[in-house]
Amino acid sequence: MASRPPLRPRRSTSLKGGLVLVLLGLLAWLLSQGRDGFDKGLFQGACVALMIFGAYLLGSATFRRGTEEELGSDGWLPSRDER
Repeated sequence: MASRPPLRPRRSTSLKGGLVLVLLGLLAWLLSQGRDGFDKGLFQGACVALMIFGAYLLGSATFRRGTEEELGSDGWLPSRDER
C-alpha cells in the first residue's frame, strides 16, 4: 500500500479561509448587537473564536515559508550553491 503525502494547507486556501472566518466573526458580532442574555453571549463567543482562528490562518498564510514545490526552480538557496 502506497503511503499518502501529509495534507498541507495551501497559501491561497489559508488566505481565503482566514478572510471568510474573520468576516463570519464580524457577522456574529453584528448579530450580537441588540440581543440580551444567552444569545448575546453565544454570538460574542462565536465572534471571538472565529476571529482568532481566522487571524491564525491569515498569519500562517502570510508568514509561512514556501515548500520546495511552491518555490520551484526559481528559489535560490545558499546551501545548494555549487561553487
